Amino acid sequence: MKKEKIDGLFAEEEKAGEQKVNIIRLAAIAVFFADEMFNYYFLGVVDPAIHLRTVWTLIAWEAFALAAWGHVNYKGSYARWMKYASTSVDVVFLTFIIIALEANSGPLISLYYLLIAHSALRYSRRAIFAVTGLSAAGYALVWWSSFGNPHIAPVSTYAAGIHILAMLVMGVIVGYVVKKMRKLVLKFADSLVRRELAENALLRYVSHQVARKILDSPDGGAIMREGRRTHVAILFSDIRGFTPMAETMQPEALLKLLNGYFRRMVDIVFKHNGTLDKFVGDALIVVFNDPFDQPDAEKRAVLCASEMQKEIEVFNKEQAAAGGRTLGVGIGVHCGQVVAGNVGSESRMDYTVMGDTVNFTSRLQGKAPAGAVYVSSAVMEKTRADFSYRSLGAMTFKGCSEPAEVHALNRTGA
Repeated sequence: MKKEKIDGLFAEEEKAGEQKVNIIRLAAIAVFFADEMFNYYFLGVVDPAIHLRTVWTLIAWEAFALAAWGHVNYKGSYARWMKYASTSVDVVFLTFIIIALEANSGPLISLYYLLIAHSALRYSRRAIFAVTGLSAAGYALVWWSSFGNPHIAPVSTYAAGIHILAMLVMGVIVGYVVKKMRKLVLKFADSLVRRELAENALLRYVSHQVARKILDSPDGGAIMREGRRTHVAILFSDIRGFTPMAETMQPEALLKLLNGYFRRMVDIVFKHNGTLDKFVGDALIVVFNDPFDQPDAEKRAVLCASEMQKEIEVFNKEQAAAGGRTLGVGIGVHCGQVVAGNVGSESRMDYTVMGDTVNFTSRLQGKAPAGAVYVSSAVMEKTRADFSYRSLGAMTFKGCSEPAEVHALNRTGA
């Protein structure tokens, strides 16, 4: 797929280049025609026979230029062989005009070099080498045709050889430049593909804004990979009565219900720039203040929890109206030190947080009934100015030597 995209990119560039060549050709021939008419009718410096041959050649060349412009630029039809055909026609017409004007050593010879140079617009080394070879052959024909013509001063073999050699060298240089440009484009495209893959991977955990911030930071790649000890606010949510409900539902209906629920929850999480740790069955684990600092992490977590509960109410109304199952979700929010980073093997790694803070948050949400948001004293102290709580007193938790005070969020007031 990647190679196909790159080939498609260069094909589009070739087409765009051919369109530019068509416009340049139309304009250049029109200028040559006007110059020829001026030289003949106003200056009188052109022989009538030479003028007639030149005019008809220019008219035929312009007719081809119009046909090429109409086919590629106007109709948008392009095949990659066309660049070789148009190159050949350009060299043939230019050669005929130089011969017709008997200008084997005049300034018109420089137009061969211009043909080589502007062929770079096609972004194809093969096209450049083709026009280089044809231009050298065209000039050789011009040089050969001057022999035996009493009106033309013959060009020495040495001078002709220099011209041909210069054209070949110029073609090599232009081809080399285009090769380097293609490599630069390939490198840039590869970088974009890698960035897209990295961003898609990051979007499993964080919002688009945070993903871009990670990728744009100098050490963005290491931010998610390296383990670190940091302070975070953690949100745990869990569907109440999920196991018995799941046992009575068809698998397809269960997955549809869960996906609809999680989609809404994740949208809210990313709205507040939370980091999605993982889904554990019907549970959702969200981290704030990692991988980037969020001084208001606790406030973000509580606000996120509150909006999640409000969205669940909306979700349940829609489910009830459609005759579907409704959900009751309990949420716990706690803050403290954790170890964060990617865990796994070289082939598969997942972001996670570990430590007593995580374990306590899990047990805290286990105490919360459907529709409630329970927070620890640490979270309450940091957010009491922003939210209203009611104390539920001290509760015992598995793995904790002493009871811990728990607070319920008053969702109607803040």
